[in-house]
Amino acid sequence: MKPLSIMAVLLTMTGPAFAQDATSQEVPAEQVQVSSIKDPELQPYRHMVRGLDAWDDKHARLAPGASLRFELWTRDGKMAGGEGLQLRLAGNEVDIALPLDADGTFVLPRSQEALADKADLILNRKKDQFRWRPRVRTPGVPANARRLGDLRMECEVGAAVRKEEISLMLRAGAVAAGGICNLPMTAYLFRAPQRLLSATVVSGDRKSGLPLRDNGNGFQAPLRDKNWDNDALIVYEFADAAAATAKP
Repeated sequence: MKPLSIMAVLLTMTGPAFAQDATSQEVPAEQVQVSSIKDPELQPYRHMVRGLDAWDDKHARLAPGASLRFELWTRDGKMAGGEGLQLRLAGNEVDIALPLDADGTFVLPRSQEALADKADLILNRKKDQFRWRPRVRTPGVPANARRLGDLRMECEVGAAVRKEEISLMLRAGAVAAGGICNLPMTAYLFRAPQRLLSATVVSGDRKSGLPLRDNGNGFQAPLRDKNWDNDALIVYEFADAAAATAKP
């Protein structure tokens, strides 16, 4: 993990994509029963809102047709759908249920009341059992591919949320580079939906193989390489599909 430093942790363990839909409406409070568990907070809401701000500021350029959601993963890299999970935005006065889809994704609303109440995102599980990440998706992208602009946007959202976890030295360098996601001394890892044989960035007739990481379960994306535009695709070749094809 030589150059992978901060972004390797940021984008693989927390991941690309907590996300929000393009609408920013406040939602009415709804009570939800959540077990009392020591330290169940995922993130302070005020930190998560920075990710929504980054989305509002940059998605028109990076991912104009995309939507933003957030997703939960187990520590062993599985989508955290079902399993009786419940998520809420809770403070001293505010208690808002955040419905989880079957794939472990949810929309994070904007709420001035939650900000004023210094609310947290609370799971009914110990927080060290799960990881979160932003998920930015443009409609029409094939199931075996990711749009590069969407990945760039995921990086921006994740970096904004985790600002305090990034060293002062990196933050200082990021000012000149135009943001953490443009720093030349960092690399950007993304978790693949399943183990990969290869990942290739493609734009028109141009293509280039990308480094795989974590035994093919992740890949290194060229976020800061402006030779690849936002509409370039990262195309997957899955290891299981290749193995099935090779069988007699």
